[in-house]
Parts: sequence; structure tokens; C-alpha cells
Amino acid sequence: MAKHKWAVMMTMLMIAFVTAFLLQEVDWSNASGDLSDPLLDPYALSLGHRHSGAGMETATEKAVKMNVAWPQGTPSAGVSSMLSVSIDDGNGAAVEAYEITNEKLMHLIVVSGDLQHFQHVHPVYNGGGQFEVPISLPSGGGYKLYADFLPKGMNELTRIGEVEVQGAASKATVLVPSEDLAANVDGMRVELAFAEPILPQRMLTMTYTFTDEKTGEPIKDLELYLGAVGHVVAIDQSTQQFIHIHPLNWASSGPQAVFGVSFPVEGLYKVWGQFQRKGQTIVVPFVIQV
Repeated sequence: MAKHKWAVMMTMLMIAFVTAFLLQEVDWSNASGDLSDPLLDPYALSLGHRHSGAGMETATEKAVKMNVAWPQGTPSAGVSSMLSVSIDDGNGAAVEAYEITNEKLMHLIVVSGDLQHFQHVHPVYNGGGQFEVPISLPSGGGYKLYADFLPKGMNELTRIGEVEVQGAASKATVLVPSEDLAANVDGMRVELAFAEPILPQRMLTMTYTFTDEKTGEPIKDLELYLGAVGHVVAIDQSTQQFIHIHPLNWASSGPQAVFGVSFPVEGLYKVWGQFQRKGQTIVVPFVIQV
């Protein structure tokens, strides 16, 4: 037991050292005022994101299936349709017990095939492994559904579904890297910075900085969104790679929101940062090259 505690302590010290080293490399020169944040959690850096990934799931977890259905028929563009999501153990038996994660029993991310449309919704649990949520999708074509949930006694799981929406498709777009990882949103200047080169399978620190669009002064009145200063979803161009990223400084109100992430493969990723201020949810998208 003593050896175990000593090993844990040494691991924590190493993580703290690595975090401090990475964070000192971030360039805050574009913002004025004090951008230091005492609420950074070094331990969170070792997690990157909280999902273990299919390769690390137990046999029981790998068997868990998500089934999607549209009780009112195939959805049409611009029309609200009820989506039914059911979870079973792979043998047809419902997975009935769930733990709350980030204030909800299920997080559902819906994106169009070209990654131009993004929704983050929370289906209502009706019991018996069955969830429901009304969804309106803006145009015809293919969409991916990424569900995050935490069955009791298991790790947090992600399952992917698909739907083909009836109606006219939106104009085709080509995904290209953002020229500038900065955007003006609701009077704020939001800048995204990486502390090191963006390489696959490398633990990276990504930091959003919030300043007043006019004065450049730090924004320090961000509100908790789903129990944290922010959340980030990253999906690659093929829509096969999905990462739900949680912040290191979860309790912060700004001017930083700092995340630890590891991108599994190279390629283009669209990254949606989600935050809250003055009761309004703010979504800030960028496209990055890994």
C-alpha cells in the first residue's frame, strides 16, 4: 500500500511538472491584463479527454449498442422530428441504469456530413434504456449522431449513428484550415492557441482566451456551461474521429479555458468550443490541421 501511494504521488508530481512546462509556452501577447488562472487542474492533463475509446473498452462495454429510430417517419429538412435512441447490452436487453455526466444523462452531438451544421442536445430518459429528443435539421443529406453516456458500473461510452434527411441539400463546401484562430462573438474576442505543434497522438494543451472586443481587457465573467467553464467537440473531416474534450480549469470564469487533448490521427478537424456568458450559449468553431 505504501509503495502504491508513493507511485501515485510521483505520478502526480510528474503531471504537474509537464503541465507547468506546457502552459508556459502559450503566447498571451495578443491580450492585455492579467490572464493567469489559479484554477488549472494538472491531473486533468493526463486524461486528455474522459472517454477511454473503443480500443480500451472492456468486453461488456464493447457489446453495448445504440439504436436510433424516428417514430414519426424519416425526418425532413426544416421540420422538427422526434428522435428515439435506445441502448442495449448487445443481446437485446436494455441498459437501464445511467450516471449523470456533465449534468446530463446523455449528450448528443449532431453534425452534417460536411461539418457545417452542429447541434449539442440532451435527450430525455424515459426508462428502459430509451431516450427521446425532438430535432430539426436545416437541410437534406447525411448527418452523424454521436451519443455520450455513462452506464452505471462502466466507463463513459460514445456511440455513433447516422440519418439521411429528406429535402434539398445545402450548397457543397470544402473544409479548409482557419486562416486565423480568432473570432469576434457577442462583443468578445475569442482566440485559440496551442502550446506545441499539433501532431497526432501527442498530448496537447489548447487554450481559449477571452477578451473584450473593443478594449482588449480580459473577460472574467464566463458562466459554467454543463458544469464547466466550457466544452470542446472535435470531429475530423471523415467524421470517423470524435473527441469530446473537457477543461483542465473547469471552475474558471475566464479569461482562459484550458483543455488537454490528443488527436488520434492526422487530418483536418473542425473544433467547436462551447461556452456560456450572460445566460447565452456561445459556440466558436475553427478548423485545424493535425
